[in-house]
Amino acid sequence: MKHSSFIVFSIAAILIGLAGQVAADLNSLRGAEAVPTTLAAPKLMKFINDKENVERTFEEQPPLTPHTNEKYTINLQTNKCLDCHMKQPGKDEAKSVEMSESHFIGRDGVKLDRLAGGRHFCTQCHVPQVDAKPLIGSNFQTVK
Repeated sequence: MKHSSFIVFSIAAILIGLAGQVAADLNSLRGAEAVPTTLAAPKLMKFINDKENVERTFEEQPPLTPHTNEKYTINLQTNKCLDCHMKQPGKDEAKSVEMSESHFIGRDGVKLDRLAGGRHFCTQCHVPQVDAKPLIGSNFQTVK
């Protein structure tokens, strides 16, 4: 008997709560304004595709990628960036910039004979650039 009265009381409380929400005058955070229609997607910007390295703007900044890399496969099994940027004996030096020694130091500070696991996903730090106007003004001065 006590169990069934508890269930009836719970259901009644839920129904009263729902009725209160329906009767309440709820307003949207955007006010009375209607939800805007979906706008067209912005135009895709063209990547800067230079042969020259992009100048760094602050200390310890990872080098920016002077080419697109959106079609490069980077996963646990393969990394297309390593084809050009891995240190290789007899490799054409003018072809690309080799990875720095910091990419071969493990998280415990020990120098490795292979790329450190934390450095495998290049696009976490190294990104291509687009020729776009800044979204907001800035008085940032680059490091010289």
